[in-house]
Amino acid sequence: MRLSTQADYAVRVVYELASRPSGTIVHTREIAAAQDAPEGYLAKVVQALARAGLLRTVRGAQGGVVLARPATEISVREVCEAIEGPTMFHRCAQRVEPCAEGPCGTHAFWTRIESLLTHELESTTFAALVSQAPHRDGDPVAHTARGR
Repeated sequence: MRLSTQADYAVRVVYELASRPSGTIVHTREIAAAQDAPEGYLAKVVQALARAGLLRTVRGAQGGVVLARPATEISVREVCEAIEGPTMFHRCAQRVEPCAEGPCGTHAFWTRIESLLTHELESTTFAALVSQAPHRDGDPVAHTARGR
């Protein structure tokens, strides 16, 4: 089981912005370099995150992207679901109609797994991720050598 590349990049984009001072506008090129990701691909991810209301884009020479809300208010679940849609591991949850035969033998297991994962993704904010991350470049004070 793997998170899609697009969802992985979405988490990286929001993480990178969350690791900057609040309100900092960052060019996609800089995010791509910091996260070792292709700039063109990130531009599409940024558009999807902006449509979901998680990022705000700023045009112009000093333009780029910025978090639409504080990092303390953006969960990993919101970012993943902006790209992937709702978390669903079993086909029963994907059906509009309930199963005619009733729940299958694995229904309770998958429902429990979805619940655990959804809870973890929902309760983890990007502010928490940034505060728990190991510091880059060996600097115990700043998140990067750029002084974040």
